[in-house]
Amino acid sequence: MFLDLNNHKAHIYQKADIDTSRKTLVFLPGAGMDHRTISMFRLDKILSSYNIIAIDLPGHGYTTGPLFRDVESHSLFCIEVLSNLNIQHPIVMGHSWGGLIALDLASKYDNEMTICMNTAYPFLVGDLLLDYAKGNLDQAVEFLTKYGVYKFPEIKIKSQGFGVKGSGFYGRSKGQIKSPYGTKVVEADPEREIKLYPLKRLFNQAQKEISSIDLKSCNSYRIDDNKIQKLKNIKYIFCEKDKLARFNSENLLFKNINQKEDIFMLNETGHFPFYEDPDQLEKILMNILKVN
Repeated sequence: MFLDLNNHKAHIYQKADIDTSRKTLVFLPGAGMDHRTISMFRLDKILSSYNIIAIDLPGHGYTTGPLFRDVESHSLFCIEVLSNLNIQHPIVMGHSWGGLIALDLASKYDNEMTICMNTAYPFLVGDLLLDYAKGNLDQAVEFLTKYGVYKFPEIKIKSQGFGVKGSGFYGRSKGQIKSPYGTKVVEADPEREIKLYPLKRLFNQAQKEISSIDLKSCNSYRIDDNKIQKLKNIKYIFCEKDKLARFNSENLLFKNINQKEDIFMLNETGHFPFYEDPDQLEKILMNILKVN
């Protein structure tokens, strides 16, 4: 679905037709990613009780228009989308950078619930990753998967090397492969690349600088202490082996919540639980959303 907004043509992905009698779960993807991320979630059981949509933010996926360089502008964009769709009291779930947008949205909009998944605060991104994201997307995504992925999902590889049906790679020659971004890289472990391809391809955007812009906005985002005190019904999902967004029980965001009830931990999983262990993530989401 596309919406003509004031300055953007916004793309919103729907898992199914919207049923106005149901509550709506709104998904916001991580830095440099888009609506395709939601396809990696196991949501069939949740879909029986909720509408599910994913918003392509400006410069991501199919949404066109001016780019934003701060978290706050993205949350205002989401309000414009939700208002146009007449979605009131949504349940907003954001992954990583998208969790910061969800958090900021919760301070401005009447969310019924907000779910921040793999979201640190403050979310500080190192200079090395910022340099990679600005100059070489291949290196940036390799960094994110090297430190963000703890385990691979069960993927059967039917033959050795590239050209495997469904792998998405175009071929291999003299130790070089064609990456999802069209650049040539030397890769000594083609099996690893085939397993990572479903995740890596999500970072391939028409606006090649978008990952750099998103990651920089992580560093600059802060929410006023008074607004933190007023946040309601925020749930946090962390992963035990996540090196990019580590859980810290002393975090300022957790002062006024019941950590036993509002913080959920995935075992033996890194920064991308929808890719690494979608079954375990599904169980936690069903618990949070009270789906039987």
